[in-house]
Amino acid sequence: MKKFVNLLTIMRIIATLILPIIWHIFNSWTILIFVSIILLTDFFDGFLARTFHVQSLFGCVADSVADKVFGIVLLLIVAAIFPIYYVLVIFEVIIASINIFAALRGAKTYASFLGKFKMWLLGFSTVFGLIIMFETSLATYNVSLINLVIENKDILLVSSVLVTSGSELTVALDYSRHIIKNIKSEKPKFKYRFKDDERLMYVLFDTEYFLSHKDLPLSKHLLK
Repeated sequence: MKKFVNLLTIMRIIATLILPIIWHIFNSWTILIFVSIILLTDFFDGFLARTFHVQSLFGCVADSVADKVFGIVLLLIVAAIFPIYYVLVIFEVIIASINIFAALRGAKTYASFLGKFKMWLLGFSTVFGLIIMFETSLATYNVSLINLVIENKDILLVSSVLVTSGSELTVALDYSRHIIKNIKSEKPKFKYRFKDDERLMYVLFDTEYFLSHKDLPLSKHLLK
C-alpha cells in the first residue's frame, strides 16, 4: 500500500507537468476532468496513507512538491492569458525558495494561519482566472455566480491579484523572520553530506520513524 500511495503522489506530479499539453489539445470539459483527477489524487494519497498507516517522509516531501508544482503550473497557464498573474508566480517561487533555504540550513518550516489564508486567496484568484479563460463555454450554462464573475472580470482579476500579492508578500516576510530567528537560536551546522544509502532509505520510507521525527527539519533527516 505504501508503494501505491507514493505512486499516486508521483503520478500527480507527472500529470501536472503534462497539464499544459492537455490544455492546448483538448476542450474545456476534458481539461476540467483531468484537473479533477489531479485533485482527487491529492486527497486520496493522504487519506490512504493515514487510513493504512503508511505515512513516510518521502510521501510528505513528495506531496508538498506536488502541491507547489500544481499551483505554479496552473498560475503559469492563467498567466499566459492574463500576464498580471506572473506576479503571483514570482511570489510562489520566492516562498518555495525560502522554504528550500530553510531546509538546507536546518531551520524548521511551519504552517501558519497566514500561510493557509494565503493559499485560500491564491486558490480563489486562480479560479477567477480559469473561469474568465473559459467564459465563452461557461456563459452558456447561465449560472448566476459564474455570470457575476464574468461581468466583473476586469475588477475581479486586478483586485484578486493585488490582494493575493499582498498576502504572498506578508507570508514571505513572516517565513523569513521565523527562519532567521530559528537559525540564530539553534545555529545548526551540517556537513551537507547525505546519510548512507541504507539509513537514508529507512529515514525516507519507514512509517514509525516518520511519525516519531516528523517535526525535525528536513536536513536533520537526510544529512549526516
